[in-house]
Amino acid sequence: MTMGAARDLAEDATRDISALVQKAMRRDPLDDLVERVRPVVTGAIDALQVAASLEADGLTDRAAQVEYGYPDVFTLAEEVYRRTAADRSGGPPIPRITRGLRNGLHDIAHGVLYMLPAAIFPALLAAVGPRSLVLGLVLAGGLGWVWAGCASWLAYRLLGRGHPAGAGRMLRWWSIAGLPAAAVVGFAVTGLTGAGRGLVVLAVGQMAYQMAANTLMFYHREYRLLLVMGPAVLVGGAYLYYGGAAVRGVAVGVSAVSVAVAYALAMRQTVRPRGDREAGIASGLRGEWWQFPSVLLYTALTAAFLLHAQAPYMSGRLDIVVAALPLVVGMGVVEWRARRFGEQARALLGRVRHPRRFVVRVWLLLVGSLAACLVTIAAVAAVVLVALRAAGLLSAAAAVMAAAGVVLGGAYFLGFLLANLSEYRWLCGSLAVCLGAHVAVTLLAPRTLSPLADTTVFLATTVLLLVLFVAALAGRLGHARDYR
Repeated sequence: MTMGAARDLAEDATRDISALVQKAMRRDPLDDLVERVRPVVTGAIDALQVAASLEADGLTDRAAQVEYGYPDVFTLAEEVYRRTAADRSGGPPIPRITRGLRNGLHDIAHGVLYMLPAAIFPALLAAVGPRSLVLGLVLAGGLGWVWAGCASWLAYRLLGRGHPAGAGRMLRWWSIAGLPAAAVVGFAVTGLTGAGRGLVVLAVGQMAYQMAANTLMFYHREYRLLLVMGPAVLVGGAYLYYGGAAVRGVAVGVSAVSVAVAYALAMRQTVRPRGDREAGIASGLRGEWWQFPSVLLYTALTAAFLLHAQAPYMSGRLDIVVAALPLVVGMGVVEWRARRFGEQARALLGRVRHPRRFVVRVWLLLVGSLAACLVTIAAVAAVVLVALRAAGLLSAAAAVMAAAGVVLGGAYFLGFLLANLSEYRWLCGSLAVCLGAHVAVTLLAPRTLSPLADTTVFLATTVLLLVLFVAALAGRLGHARDYR
C-alpha cells in the first residue's frame, strides 16, 4: 500500500476498515504450511527435496502463487527449507551461502573423494600382490559401484516422498548387507582363480569404503570423510615416496582404521532420533519397485563399461590406468552440472512463456553444461598427461585413454539427465551396444590388438555412446512437463 493510499484511508472516517484489520491480523498461511510439513522436511538435505515433498503432497505452482504468493513450488520450497533450518542444526539458523554454490561445492568434492583410495593402492599392491589387487578392483569395485548406486536410488526415492528415516534405514541395511556380499564374492573369486586370501579382505574393505562414502555424500557430510581418510592418504603417499616393508605395514593398518571409522560414522548418520514417526518403507516405495530392475541393470552396465576397459592394464600399464583418473576426478563436476541443469531448466519455466523460446534456451543450457563437463575433465587430463611426459611414461595409448575419459564424462552427464527422465531402456540398450562392440573386437582379435588399437576402439565406443544419449535427449529435452 502506498503512503498516499494509506493517508486517504486514514482520513476517511466513514470507511469500514474492520476487514482490513482482520486480514492484517490473520496468520501468514506460510506459517501454517511450515508447521504442517515440518515433521517431513526436517530431514531434507536441500530445498529440492522439500520441493519434491510439497509436490508429492499435491502442491502445484498455481497453489504456490495464489495461496502463498511465490512464483512456483521450488521458490516456495526454498523459503520452507530456510525456515526449518533450525530444526536440522539443533540451534539458531546459520547464515547460508547460496544454494547453488553450497551444493555445487559438495558435488564437486565428490571427485576428490572418489580418488582417495588410489593413494592406498601402491601399499596394497605390495601387500596382496598384483593379481589379487586387479581382481579386487575390478570385481569388488564393480560390485560396490552397483550396490551403492542401488542404495542411493532407493534412499532418494524415499526422501523425495517424505520418508527421511526410511531413507536412512535403507542406506544402513544396504551398507550392512554389502560387507558379507563382498566377502562371498571374494571367496568365490579366490576359489576359482587361486588368488590370495588378501582378495577377500580387499573386497570387504572396498565395499565398506564405497558404502561409507555413498552414505556420507547422501547426507552432505563429505568433509567428515575427507578428514577421516586424510591419515590413510598421507601414509599411502609416504609409502609411495619412501617404500619399505615397515612403512607398507603402517600404511595398510592406518588405511584399515580410516575405512572402519568412516564406515562407523556413516552408520551413525543413518540413525534418526527416537520419536520420528512416518509411514513404512513399503509405503514410501509404493509404485517405485517396477523401475528398480532397470536401475540395477543400468548401474551394472555403467560400471562394466569403464572397468572392462581398464582391467587389462591395471597390473602392467600404469600410464593407461593413470590416464583414466581425470574422469574420476571430474565426476564431481559432472554430478554438479547434471543437478544444476535440472534446477536451471525448471527456472526457465518461470521466465520463458513461449514454447519455442523454451526449447532454444534449454538446448543452449544443455550445450553449456556439457561443454563445462568436457572442458573440466580435459583440463585435468592435460595436467596428467604433462606429468606422465615429465616422468617418461607418456604413450599414445595413454593419450587416447585420456581422450576416451573426457568423452565418457560427457556421456555420463547426459546419462544422469536421461535417468532423471526415467529413460532406462535407452540407457541400458545404448550401454549394452557399446560394451558389446568393444568386447567383440577384443575377442575377435585378442593377439593382434595392441594397447593403442584397444584404447582407440574404446574411444570410438565412448563417442558412439555420447551420440546415442544425445539422440535420446533430442526427443525429450524440449518437453516442459518433464521439468515440473
